[in-house]
Parts: sequence; C-alpha cells; structure tokens
Amino acid sequence: MKVERSIVIAAQPERVWRAWVSEMNQWWTKPYYMDAERVTGLVIEPHLGGRYMEKWGEDGSGYLIGHVVEWLPPLRLAYTWSEKSWGGIVTVVRLEFRPEGEGTRLSLVHEGFERLPDGEAQRAGYDRGGADLLGKLKAYVEM
Repeated sequence: MKVERSIVIAAQPERVWRAWVSEMNQWWTKPYYMDAERVTGLVIEPHLGGRYMEKWGEDGSGYLIGHVVEWLPPLRLAYTWSEKSWGGIVTVVRLEFRPEGEGTRLSLVHEGFERLPDGEAQRAGYDRGGADLLGKLKAYVEM
C-alpha cells in the first residue's frame, strides 16, 4: 500500500529541491505536524543519514520523524517516516525532482502502509494530505 502523487511546478529542480529541503517551514502547515501546539519548525539535516525532525523549540527537543536514506540533490531524496502512534513501524517517503519543459515534475511515493494495523485508513489520510501539501508547495514556489 502506498501513496503516489505527482505535480508539475513552474521552477527548475534546484528551486523545488531547496523549497522542500530548506524552506519547508514556509509552506508546510497545520494540521500536518506531530505536535501542532509545540512545533517551531521542520528540519532535514542535508546529508545521507541526516535526521528529519519536528523541532519543538531551540533546546533540541522535538520528534524524530526519520532519517535520510537517499540524498542526491537536486534529483532524488528519500527518508524514513514514523508517527508516535505507530509503535516503531517505519514507512519510506521517496521524492524525485525531474525537469519537465520549463519546470519540474515532483513525484512523491510514500510506501509501507501495509505494515500498520490501520494501514488503509492511514494511506487514505496521507493521500489527501499529500495532495494538499504538494499544492501548498506549488503555490509557494510559483508565487
């Protein structure tokens, strides 16, 4: 079970990559945080093995969402993903940034939902959220 989404953004792959990796806090919004009350931002450490964190302040606290498992800027990025309620079960998010015409086709595949007891419901929720967030990213990059 997986989520597959694709969108064309009117910007070069380097720009779309930067918006995903370094500027997430400009377009990623509630309700897509693990702790919407404490969140102060999202951080992807820019290297293979880097942490993907939801920060809850400047003291280092937060939630470890996952780790970068593929780092090939500005073409491919993949990281593990887990929620607190999943009891240690991990999924994988894969992103591909391909030139298309004057822009970039961003393809997102989030897989591993079959490992969750309520996998189909989780997959459906992430599918809706993925569509919403990709739309927010597109609007942010193209503004």
